[in-house]
Amino acid sequence: MSEEKNVVEQQGESQELKRGIKGWQVAFIGLGGVIGSCYFLGLGLCIGDMGPAVFVAFAVVGLIVYGLMIAYAELLVNLPRKGSFVAYTNEFLGDTISTGMGWAFWFNWVCYVPSEAIAVATVLQDLTGSKSSVSYVAFAVGALAALTIINLCAVDIFAKIESGLAITKVCVIILFIVLAFGIWVGLWGSEGFLGATVNFGDADVSFMSQLFPKGAGIVLTSMVVVLVTFQGTEIVGLTAAEAENPDESLPKACKSVTYRIVGLYMVPILLVVLVFPWSLGTDATPIFSDVLKMYNLNGFALIMSAVVLVAAFSCANTGFYGTVRCMFGLSIEGLAPKFLGKLNKSANPKNSVLFTLAFMWIVLIIGLVSQITGALESLYGSLLSMSGFTGTLAWIGIIASQILFRRRLKKRGYDPETCLRAKVKKSQSWIPWFAMIAQFICLVMLAFGEGQLPIFILACSAVVVPMIVRVIAKKTGHVRDINALGNGEKTFDETFPDLTK
Repeated sequence: MSEEKNVVEQQGESQELKRGIKGWQVAFIGLGGVIGSCYFLGLGLCIGDMGPAVFVAFAVVGLIVYGLMIAYAELLVNLPRKGSFVAYTNEFLGDTISTGMGWAFWFNWVCYVPSEAIAVATVLQDLTGSKSSVSYVAFAVGALAALTIINLCAVDIFAKIESGLAITKVCVIILFIVLAFGIWVGLWGSEGFLGATVNFGDADVSFMSQLFPKGAGIVLTSMVVVLVTFQGTEIVGLTAAEAENPDESLPKACKSVTYRIVGLYMVPILLVVLVFPWSLGTDATPIFSDVLKMYNLNGFALIMSAVVLVAAFSCANTGFYGTVRCMFGLSIEGLAPKFLGKLNKSANPKNSVLFTLAFMWIVLIIGLVSQITGALESLYGSLLSMSGFTGTLAWIGIIASQILFRRRLKKRGYDPETCLRAKVKKSQSWIPWFAMIAQFICLVMLAFGEGQLPIFILACSAVVVPMIVRVIAKKTGHVRDINALGNGEKTFDETFPDLTK
């Protein structure tokens, strides 16, 4: 243990983030990070690429998310850290790997937040009927500027805004479920009960061929886009340092987010597959809006288009919050420059906010110039792919940390089934393993997707370069070897002393 074990005590400065997030807000912040424009626009892209098999892909990723959340809840409750998953990967996987994963997570949201600003601009242009490049740029810049203001405020302001936006999205998705179910059973529209005729009505073609119209391989190569659709669930953990009663609220939030994802993702997707021809799927317009327009529910279709604005802004808002807290965690763990771990008078990591913001503006400006000049045809899709790759590494790091956490417990003579307050059930212990292996396969398969190799290489660089810098810094003696513990936090060794000695 370093002599700088506790930054708070040595420097005389507060490193404690303000606890201004209430228990119910934690769960909705988790949902806010998940339900973004990628859900409404990316879902259409996935359906167009995969066909009805999109339901299978989302079911697999839903299981991956469940494995992630039960593993994360075990770590958060039994070994609480304000540095969140960065602290866990640093303690269980080592500082070099943790550096790569932490900076990859930061890179993930630095790419994703500008993509949401672009989604806001795209939808606003569609709603206003404007085709001007000037208005397009103004809408995107305005969205990112608004996110900046919110995240410079105190955390309780952020929590109130974000939880309100998340509630709005949930209500609109429930509305779609009701409307789509009515279409399917024939309550409205002129088609009557549809059954499985829309996408599975060809008696001359086998069920599997209709389920995988473009083959099973496209499901694997496109899985990263599905993964990025679910990204943001890990932000529940990043609220740990700012949540009231984290021991009680965080496990509940982790589990409830998983259950709600099933209801808010799987049910709508199943209904879309039942009522909407897969060949019409596209990311140019919100898929839910397209479904309702097809059945002449145009007023509700407009609501579905408008909610993409809320979803994009909400998800970007949560992502901004999450990546700033990740950078703060990297700094207090000694894996990022020291100035990024400083807090202002409102207990807000303002330096991390400004640092992250600067790079988001760079990504947005380069992207807008490239798209307007035609140098980059699909900026939105490219940013999503890079975000999906780097963000998935954070999930892998969380699960790997939980697995090693349990191994260390057993080596010290503990039985995880009896000594842990919140734990992964024995019957479910295979799920985190499945989730980690499946994600590795998805990341590798990204390289084999059409036109994805450059994105794969760039995303890998976002992981490898920080690791190389860390190794060089260690060899030259330019690192801060610290383990910053907050008030009431203990190391693994202190929490679980060796019983075998």
